[in-house]
Amino acid sequence: MIDFKKNILELVFPRKTTCNFCRREVFGNTALCEDCKNSLPYNDGFFCFRCGRKTPNPTEACESCSGKEWFVEKARSAFCYDAPISYAIQKFKYENGRYFGEFFAQYLFPLYLKSFPACDCIIPVPVSEERMKERGFNQSLILAEYLSEKTGVPIYDDVVYKKRETEHQVGLSAKERLNNLSGSFAVKHGKEIEGKICLIVDDVLTTGSTANVIAKQLKKHGATDIYLITVASVGRKYTAKTSDKNKG
Repeated sequence: MIDFKKNILELVFPRKTTCNFCRREVFGNTALCEDCKNSLPYNDGFFCFRCGRKTPNPTEACESCSGKEWFVEKARSAFCYDAPISYAIQKFKYENGRYFGEFFAQYLFPLYLKSFPACDCIIPVPVSEERMKERGFNQSLILAEYLSEKTGVPIYDDVVYKKRETEHQVGLSAKERLNNLSGSFAVKHGKEIEGKICLIVDDVLTTGSTANVIAKQLKKHGATDIYLITVASVGRKYTAKTSDKNKG
């Protein structure tokens, strides 16, 4: 399925000759021009060991995730959720920019090798039927397909499903996100994950609530360790803003 999509998209967006971001001409087998490559907000330097969010100093648990019950062993992201990656993710997710899936996977693959033990399966965060009709695709599944192709780790895309539609998470506080997600995910074919190390794949880590709810369900059905990999993670400033928006 990936090859068919790739062939069609190559005709529309020739990534080998134009930059994925600015569309300037590039030479050689590269997706970005040098200017755009240098402007990417890489999640380098210090980060929280638990959630993978960029921090001023190394820490076991940052302000955004300390004090919470975590079912994810650790999470890592390739980028910070800043421009131009934030714009690329929005195009990928809301404007049918599926061609970004392969680009993002080029950064997820080395991050996986560097950060996690060998996983037994990849679990893409599912979307509801309504969201699937609205967008026409699941962006997490696209990322999972490309990452599976590079790692050889199989995708278990029928293990977790979304039981009910939820409100859009954008703008919700951490507590509101958790309430919004309560009872929204369930596991079927639970025998498939017994004793397995699972890698959850998603586009963005904000508070981590979505992955944590899924991880809790996976562990209830016998999964041993759960890891999370995302394209980007939002900074402390953003999570503090959303968490405090209803105060006062």
